Amino acid sequence: MKNFFEDIKRWDYCIVMKKKFLNLAFIAMILLAATLTGCSEDISIELPPDFQKTPEPVPEKVFMDIYFDATYSMQGYTTLSAGNVYRTLPDLLFDIGSSMGEVKFYSFGENIKEIEGKEYRRFSSPEPYDEIITAVHNVIDNSNDSHLSVIITDLFESDSDWSNVTKKLRDKYFAKHQAVAVIGIKNSFYGDIFDVGLNAAKFNYNSYDTPERFRPFYLIIIGAEVSVNEFMEKFKERQSLPNETGYLLLSENLTESTNDFSKLKILEMENFFADDIFNISDKRVKEFGLDSFSEPAMFTVDFDYKQKLGACPLDISALTTQAQVMYFDGEEWKLRTENDINIELIPLENQNYSAKVTLTPEKSFAEGYVNFVQASLSPTAKGYKLPDWVKEWSMANVDVAPENFDGSKTVNLTQVLGSLKDSVFATARPALLKINFIVDARS
Repeated sequence: MKNFFEDIKRWDYCIVMKKKFLNLAFIAMILLAATLTGCSEDISIELPPDFQKTPEPVPEKVFMDIYFDATYSMQGYTTLSAGNVYRTLPDLLFDIGSSMGEVKFYSFGENIKEIEGKEYRRFSSPEPYDEIITAVHNVIDNSNDSHLSVIITDLFESDSDWSNVTKKLRDKYFAKHQAVAVIGIKNSFYGDIFDVGLNAAKFNYNSYDTPERFRPFYLIIIGAEVSVNEFMEKFKERQSLPNETGYLLLSENLTESTNDFSKLKILEMENFFADDIFNISDKRVKEFGLDSFSEPAMFTVDFDYKQKLGACPLDISALTTQAQVMYFDGEEWKLRTENDINIELIPLENQNYSAKVTLTPEKSFAEGYVNFVQASLSPTAKGYKLPDWVKEWSMANVDVAPENFDGSKTVNLTQVLGSLKDSVFATARPALLKINFIVDARS
């Protein structure tokens, strides 16, 4: 009997010890989990407000507004049959506009008038051109920035008038991530040309049927970049006459596809590793962690360099890195004053490139915080050029004698389109690459 009670005591002791062991093991697991969670503490963050500002989504249906310059100087484009693209414009533009959505026509001089029904076809004949003043700035003021606007004109504007137009385009379109394009077309011409030279002389000009003497007119296309690109491609495809044509596109993107992390692929990394702790939904942004805060870091990406139709030609040797770093202090994003981030374009075979991003964490990031990098590879002012055709079609604004006047050129075209180029460069800073990424530098 004594042995029986001793066995029961030993059994109770074993049960108690086993329970204590299980409790200790359970506590240890909780502590380990808490420790691991603390090493990568999850916080809720939103990207900086300025970065979240993206272009307005392009509607499936594009509303196109077409404005014909109805001043006397445009009459001459309608008078000769040979080599006449201008006469085909009303129907051509209606077809393009209808294929993209809805289209309305207007005429303008000093004021703007809506054209009803099929009356827009009259712009193929001389009769509608009876205005004296060309006020392109009024068209910009009254344009709807959610529509695609197309202005047909000869670009004969005074320097002060065009400076006003440039300012309005900058504030209303470039500042909102939108685009401006110019299509120039050499066309047969017989008529009067006004306000030439310093003395605002009038000349009668006849191009005959000689293409070298054809006089240029211009389409200015304004609106969402996707719609502007689509219009230019359709115009190039559907305009079948062999007249000399020039294209110019001014926007913040220089290549056919957007070169940010929504399209770029990482080829290699050093001292970086992929990290999705914040689950950022914006595909333009990549998340990284660091292996070491004291060692240099780099990654390379593929780069598809295909210029858009009309994009300004670039000097690839004249590129510069623009980089901004912000860190999140738990409540708001704060700007760091210094970084050493650099983007280098590396030539590959067949005119392809890769891009190498290098930096030193200690010099670029705030240690102990989440950092956000906005970097781009952009042309310098000298590396961002107008296409050659602009200079070839331009004539200086001097007191031109009748025997020296060249009606196949546009007075001050280089200055007029150069001011637009400088405006988009200063406002939207066109970029070849946009590298946006988050680095978790918390310990």
